[in-house]
This record gives sequence, structure tokens and C-alpha cells, in this order.
Amino acid sequence: MKHFFWIALILITATSYAQDVAFKKIIANQKVDPTLATLTEAEQSESGVVLKNQLFIEYTFDSLGQFSCIQGIYKRIRINDSKAIEMYNKIILPVPNTNDLLYLKARSISKNGTIKEVGLEAVKELEEQGRVYKILAVEGIEAGGELEYISLFRRNSTLFGSEILQSDIPVRSSELKIITPSYLQFEAKVYNAPAAIGTDTLNEKRTTTVLVNNLKPIHEEKYANIKANLVRADYKLSYNLSRGEERLYTWQSAAETFFDYLRTGLEESKKAVDAVLVKEKIKGLAPEIAIKKFENYAKTNIAVKEEEDAETASAILQKQYASKAGMMRLYITALESLNIPYEIVVGTSRASAVFDKEFDSWSFLDEYLLYFPTTKKFLDPGSPILRYGMIDQFMEGNYALFIKKKKAGTETIPEGEIRLIPFSTIADNHDDLAMEVSFSPAMDQVQGKVTRQMTGHQAAQLRPYYHFVKAEEERKNLTNEIIKSTLKPDVTYSNVQIKNTNLNSDEVFKPFILSTDMVLKSVLERAGKKYLFKVGELIGPQVEMYNEGARQFSIDMGNAHSYKRVMKIRIPEGYKVSGLESLKRSITDGKAEPIMGFVSDYKMEGNLLTVTIDEYYKQVLQPLETYEIFQKIINAAADFNKVTLLLEKK
Repeated sequence: MKHFFWIALILITATSYAQDVAFKKIIANQKVDPTLATLTEAEQSESGVVLKNQLFIEYTFDSLGQFSCIQGIYKRIRINDSKAIEMYNKIILPVPNTNDLLYLKARSISKNGTIKEVGLEAVKELEEQGRVYKILAVEGIEAGGELEYISLFRRNSTLFGSEILQSDIPVRSSELKIITPSYLQFEAKVYNAPAAIGTDTLNEKRTTTVLVNNLKPIHEEKYANIKANLVRADYKLSYNLSRGEERLYTWQSAAETFFDYLRTGLEESKKAVDAVLVKEKIKGLAPEIAIKKFENYAKTNIAVKEEEDAETASAILQKQYASKAGMMRLYITALESLNIPYEIVVGTSRASAVFDKEFDSWSFLDEYLLYFPTTKKFLDPGSPILRYGMIDQFMEGNYALFIKKKKAGTETIPEGEIRLIPFSTIADNHDDLAMEVSFSPAMDQVQGKVTRQMTGHQAAQLRPYYHFVKAEEERKNLTNEIIKSTLKPDVTYSNVQIKNTNLNSDEVFKPFILSTDMVLKSVLERAGKKYLFKVGELIGPQVEMYNEGARQFSIDMGNAHSYKRVMKIRIPEGYKVSGLESLKRSITDGKAEPIMGFVSDYKMEGNLLTVTIDEYYKQVLQPLETYEIFQKIINAAADFNKVTLLLEKK
């Protein structure tokens, strides 16, 4: 899709041909500098340092007058340890075809100044998991030395893009240059770091330069969208001054382009789609029922293949597979035939980027949804595991381009608007545990019944597996994993019941329920005449966030959700319980109406001990300054695992 429009839409007047791109001149003047950098104390403690990172993207015309895009990369990296050697002794080249490589050199510079150089002749292919990579092995890399890497290659002539400027190691300087004929004007914006952005024009060439300095290394963190938080530069073509001062590639022009693209073949496909609607008895149903039934048909009979070109709805029905864009065409044709109002939604996952409604780059337009204004619900045609009313949790909370039909006389035209896709709420997403247990007469185990009930995004983590896995043995293995992760690995269980697993029925809108009878020995331990009852372990293993370095990124919980746990424990006759006060805990963010917390309590009625736990996260995105209390709440469940009661005869 991203390569569909560009050459047709650029509307460039080629007045001259650029035989030499700027980066070629840099290569020609490049001299190997054997002098090693002097590192700061902080830099010496890292595996390595990117001393300089330069990216050149030049839009030009080749000798035949064809519009093309050339990218140059220059990197200079200090190697401090074996980890960095492992990271950089093989360079993965960003080209699928070796013919697109115009220049390539990699040099190792040792501590004593010895230089070893490899180039195009050393490029090899590597296949991993069905994908073929071009790699360049670099000789002579050693701790205390440096690596210099230069490449020049042809790339797709997309008129917008995104470049990551950060690395797994510190970056002293990262620079992006976008070079074009002077009448083409690109705009750039940097996210997640301060940057200097400037433009100059010389010899009929315009250069837009982005510079960021002193970038910290990337570290993985729990509950964080690493990719979306990386320092990156987005850019887009905004003006072609040879044809006027009208802004190019606006949100409205995107609406018009996607509207036409996703409705391609609509009229010619209506007959074939109508036949399906009649055969499946969808015609004439109430709109919401019709949507659900057609979705079940499409997701049962049409496979999604990412690599496929988008085809018309009628061709998809014949082949029974489609790209995500093709699936959109199929649904849109059906909705038109059923006369059901809809809006096309094009956006991006917030795990990849926060949609910037102020910067009209089409880089943010890579995922499709449908929105139904009558019911205010969404549908994801490309997801085989989600059904009407639920979309990928990372599409929630991000802005997107909504495209609706508008009548202009006898014509139907698109109208685009940037709107926020709302989050699902804590009421939608539950993972609840109900337990009734008692002690064996020999006081060597606890036994009882456990029921786990899940809704919304929490249920979507398990329900699809039961829908698609039909083999009895595989189902047993899946159930075994779930029960052991819900309780403890040493649990023994029987009489398992699983409800509401069918994605193609109303079961998908009901809670997913798994219940079982269980026996646990490891939660009970004899200590002389007393018994240690590890009641906290009944809630199963919990996420821990201990011993981490300084937090880098803000918090993303995925979705608003809660865990409610109710444990009814029958204490044996003649025994008393000590340590009950350790069951009472209240850790929240301290607000008058808390948005996150872990609250546990107990009640003793006769010999029935009832323990209740409410762990909740009402707000998906939380700022960095809340991390300390967030960490305490997350760890509260793991701390509860350690609660032990003492049972002894009265």
C-alpha cells in the first residue's frame, strides 16, 4: 500500500537530471581516520558508543530521467567489549537485492591503528525462518577498536518515512539529511528528544537536516512501548513549488486516496458478494446481526495473507485469501450491499508510534479498521481472533483518520477527520478468580474448586486458542498450561470445564470460563504441631518488577483491566488461625478516586475464611512520574504470594 501512490501522485516536472548524488561526493572525499576517540568515563562503562551516525536520503533523477531515491549511511562505532563485537561483526544490509547496493565498505580499526577493510565482494546471504538477509561479515573487530561502515543503495521512492536515530548503545551524534531538487520541500519532525532542524538551498538542491546529540542507549522495560518511545525522525513531502504552493499529502487527500483504493472493484464485485449474503441468509437481518454474521463467514472462509496484493472482493471470494486491504474491500462491498452505514478508519498501533494529528505524515496510516457510527463500535477485518466490538488494544487510545461518505449532488465523496479511538474501560476487561478450598483430614493438602472468568481483552488472550485448536491432545496441553500458570506447577486437577470458546457465536460476547477441581500439596507445610498455610500462593505466580535501573519510558498497561479474587477457605474444626492481619493490604496511588491499586481484605465467619483481592488499573497510559507507586502496586500481588498463615489446634 505504501508504494502504491507515489510515482503517480508526485507530479514532478523534471527540469534537469542529477547524475551525482551528494553522498557519492562524500564517499569520494572520505579518508580513513585511524585516530581513536577519547571516551568519557560513562561511555567506557557501555558496550560501545556510536560516535557518528549519518543518514542521507536523496531524491533525484537518474541518467534516464527516472525519479529515484538513494540512501547513504555512514556510521563510526567504538567497540568496548565482546557484546559489542557480537552486535557489529555482522552487518545486516537494508536491501533485498544486492544489485541495489551502489557502494559498500566496512573497516575495522584496531587499537594499534591496523585497518582491515571489506566491501561488496564479501556480501553473503543468510536465511532465517524463511527470510533471506544480506549480511557483511567484518574482520578485525576488537575491544578498544572502532568500526566504520559506509553504504549507498537504491530504495523505494516513498515520499514520507521514518528513521530511528537511537541505538542499543549511546549515540554521540545522529544526523539525517533529506536532499531534493530545490522545488521539492520536505518537512521533518523529531519525536522523543530535542533536535535541531534546518533547511538550506544550494546549487538547485534543497537539504533538510535533522540533528540530535547525546542519545541514551535503548533498554527493554516492562509495560512500555519501546518502539514508540525511540528517538526517531518522521518526514514527508509537503510542497512541490514547481506546480504551486498547495500543500501535498494532507489528511483530506489521504482520505480521498484510501477511500478510492479500498473501494476499488466495488461495483463489479457486488453480484458475487450479494450471492454470499443470500446464501448465508444475511440479507434482511437487522444491521448489527448482519455485521456479526458476515464477519463470522469472512473470518471462517477467507485467510489473511500479509504479502498478498489487494484484489477485488469477487476475486477474494474465489481465491479465499486476501491481504488486509483486500479484506477491507470485501467488507466494504458487503456493507454497501446491506446498506449499513460505516466509516473507514486508517491509523497505526500506539506500540509503534503515537499518532501525531498535527503532522500530516502518511507514515501513521498503516492499519485498517471499520467504524459503525450507529452503534459506535469498531471491527477489525484483518484480525482472525477479534470480533465486532473489539479491536487490537494498541489501536485504542491513538488518533486515526476516519473517512466517511458525503453526498455532493449526485456524487459520493469522502470526508476525512482525525479522531481519537477510545480506550475500552475497566468494566470491559476482567480476569477474575473464585476459589473454594478445604483441608484434607490428614492435613497434608488443600482441595477444592477454582473458577477463572475472563472478559474483553483478557479473554482474547485465551479464547481464540480453544476456538482454533481442535485436536484433543493439544487442548489438554493448553488447559494444563493455563491451570498450572493460574495456580502452581505442582497442582493436580480433574473435572475441567471450559465455556464460551466459539468465536463465531454469541459465546464470544460472554465471559471465557475455565473451572476445575484441584489439589495442592505445596501450599501446606507441617512445622511441629503447627501448619504453615501459604495462602498467598493460591493466587498463582505474579509479575515482579524488582532491581530495575532508572525507568526510561512512561507506562502503558495495554488495556484498562482488573483482577478480582475471592478465596473461600474452610478452616478445619478445632483449629485456630494466626496471622490474619497480614491479609489486609491497601496500596493505591493515593488519589481521592484511585486509578490503580491493590486492596486485599478478609472476613472470618465461624470456620469460613473469605479473602478478597481487588487489583485494578483504570488508566492505560500513565506518566513516568507515577512509576514508583505503579511499581509498588504491581509488586503488591507478588508480595501477597508470600503471605503465610499459621494453623494450630485450639
